[in-house]
Amino acid sequence: MQELYRARAVEGPLGENGLRTVWHLSPQGAELMSLVDEDGRVRRQELTLLDEHCIWASGQGVRTGRVEGGEARPVSTEVRADPELVPQRLVRAAQALATYEGQDRYILHMQRVLALAREGLEMSSVTSSELLGRGPGSTRDTVPTRAVTVTPVAPPSREVIPAAAPEPGPPAAPEPEEQPVLLRYGQPLPNEVLPPVVRRSEGLVMVAVFGFAVVVGLIMLYVLTRGS
Repeated sequence: MQELYRARAVEGPLGENGLRTVWHLSPQGAELMSLVDEDGRVRRQELTLLDEHCIWASGQGVRTGRVEGGEARPVSTEVRADPELVPQRLVRAAQALATYEGQDRYILHMQRVLALAREGLEMSSVTSSELLGRGPGSTRDTVPTRAVTVTPVAPPSREVIPAAAPEPGPPAAPEPEEQPVLLRYGQPLPNEVLPPVVRRSEGLVMVAVFGFAVVVGLIMLYVLTRGS
């Protein structure tokens, strides 16, 4: 693992899926591959320690697997994923990365992911052991109980009076039949609100009245000025 800690990250170009591959390679058989998006967020990581493999994906958690071979391998190595998470592989990978004290963000991310997965595994094992300890053979404090006999009491019978039949009311008036709506091209719809109609003749009449009022006012003003 010390060789992996000293390895410098090698970043590849941005792929068509919008992810960039970052590699940490060690000749001793330790490899870390990280897939990073355009914003620098880690989306997937794969850690290889000799013949053991741990995979983390965003939203899917941690999975374990085994590398076919057993020696230092190229990048295109075949990995067989375990049907279920193998706790021993997860614990060994978490212990191997627990000694890292550097500043590489990708190694730190995988270290934190494996540590959290290990804590969850340990908590689930403790909970299952507690549940097994409370099996049918476990002794518990018992409290003596007293049997109580309850005699059911029948409710008093009531006379059922038949309800009077409702009197028939007057026959309902037949509903008027709806007339079919006829639509014509260029005509308004039945519920359409039309805008107000403005006629040109009305505007001319208003202009004429206004002009007549102005002329009368000027004549009155002229008469007043002559009389003074």
